[in-house]
Amino acid sequence: MWFGDPGHVSDVTIRAAAEKALAGMPGSVRAAWMEAMEEARKDILGSGTVLESKQYTGTYDHRYDSWCMPVELGIGIDAVDDGLATVRLVQHRSEGFDTIIQVVSYINGRRRFHKVTVGEILPAGSRTNYSPENYTLQLREANDAYRALQAAFEAPDGRAERYQHLLRLTVALKDQASALKTTAPAPAEPRPIPDWFALSPNEFEYAVAELCRKDGCTRVQAIGGTGDLGADVVAYTPDGRKVVIQCKQYRGKVASPDLQRFAGTVFTIHRADVAVLVTTGTVTSPAARLAKAAGIEIVHADRLDRWADGRDQPPWLHLSTPLPTEGGP
Repeated sequence: MWFGDPGHVSDVTIRAAAEKALAGMPGSVRAAWMEAMEEARKDILGSGTVLESKQYTGTYDHRYDSWCMPVELGIGIDAVDDGLATVRLVQHRSEGFDTIIQVVSYINGRRRFHKVTVGEILPAGSRTNYSPENYTLQLREANDAYRALQAAFEAPDGRAERYQHLLRLTVALKDQASALKTTAPAPAEPRPIPDWFALSPNEFEYAVAELCRKDGCTRVQAIGGTGDLGADVVAYTPDGRKVVIQCKQYRGKVASPDLQRFAGTVFTIHRADVAVLVTTGTVTSPAARLAKAAGIEIVHADRLDRWADGRDQPPWLHLSTPLPTEGGP
């Protein structure tokens, strides 16, 4: 795999502009470029010219013993061991071309990971005064194009898999552009966060259902009530997965018995593909471990607020249960 050392490449993306440049190369030149980039994998940061380097620091949450990284770094880097991630723009010259690469580096599980993006492939020396602004412009143009494609696929027309792919790609483009921009445009207005405790239990379930609907789910239903067997909200993701959500409007902690009851029905009875417990409080450490073992995603109070105002991805794109440090049953 490209750029495998040092560390492990968790994702490699080739932007539309780079794919177009590759398609326009003669076959022998394209093969030589691919071979040269494969050779560069062992020292991708050392063999190229670093055009820009930024370091991002996460926020440590003692309750869940985890770091929460800035959302602009993209999916998959929400928790790292040391709370640091580095974003570098690297210009690498090979086979008569200057290749502009973005590398996001972080440590997770005591291993070094890289997310690599090939942004542009240019004739060598064609842009001697390269600037990050040019790269950012390319990303914004691509982002606009994919937003248009996303809108075209929002209607339920049987192409859910393609829509989900485009949706994730759009999110990645937006995050990469945000990490690279030097002059920030006016930020979009955040979605308002409801006062969760001003809602009745039924209104709380409807509010969670509305979050699913806003993030692309279809066939969304708030069905909680007597005899619901733990299924307060049922929805289907854009790629067709069934999401079953239990809502706990608690000010305190959700304990193990609640998780045990939900785990006993969510997969065997409700046939969920994704199981989620949403709470306005927190969860005990044993409950979080049980959720992790059972494959239940936890959305605690902080995550719920971030999901509500658009700073975080919906839970069916996370699937990683945090482990708080508190004790409890």
